[in-house]
Amino acid sequence: MPCRYYIWAVVILFSSCASLLDRKSDFERGLISYNNLQFREAAGYFAAYHKEHPDSDSTLYYLYNCYSKLNEPENQIMTLEKLAGRSVNDPNIYLNLTFLYRKHERYGRMYNMLSNIPKSVSNDMNRHLILTRRLLAELICGTSTRKIKTDPMVYCITRKYLPLFPDGNLYEEDTLTVANLIVLFDRLIEPEYPLNLYPMKNISTRSYLYLPYMRLVEIGAMELDPYLMPGQNANFLFAIKALNVLATKGYLD
Repeated sequence: MPCRYYIWAVVILFSSCASLLDRKSDFERGLISYNNLQFREAAGYFAAYHKEHPDSDSTLYYLYNCYSKLNEPENQIMTLEKLAGRSVNDPNIYLNLTFLYRKHERYGRMYNMLSNIPKSVSNDMNRHLILTRRLLAELICGTSTRKIKTDPMVYCITRKYLPLFPDGNLYEEDTLTVANLIVLFDRLIEPEYPLNLYPMKNISTRSYLYLPYMRLVEIGAMELDPYLMPGQNANFLFAIKALNVLATKGYLD
């Protein structure tokens, strides 16, 4: 065989090996596109890689960042929901998802997600997600099976779930305390005298909060805590547990 055929055979062999050695995964291609600010192309690679490797949380993080750069909130929500569904121990996932749910008025999905967040991130969530009158109104809307077509504050005031202040202002960004929630939730239930009364360290039996708290404890809307601090800021998990019972018992429609 002429020498030139051997040379071509060697060239073809090395070309094939180089091609195999240079073969990149979709994730690696996605990283290259991402670093080159080609976010649409990167999203395609990351989505393809995640389809074949559904356990790759890193791929979802990059995919979420691509959709953020591309300003695609529906895809952002979908990606964060996948991470939340895997109970990833990262409070930023749930905080970002809460922000998007609130922005796009997905109150039912927000309520369900916050009701089931991993315990490992609940403390961080409580520090960053402040329970205001507006957030409480949105959580109340999240318990409803009906389509809420108005602003959550207006809806809750109309339904008498929240009071309207005498000056007509909503004060929607006011932070709620435990005492505020006791008063607000007690307004929704029957004003019956509780069957069981328990001693409290920080709430006197003569306090305006005592009987309302005992009523809420009796129906299971709040857990008995002898050391409950009524002046403390209430957190959203405290509110969600109560709302779940109130909704189940028909006090919220």
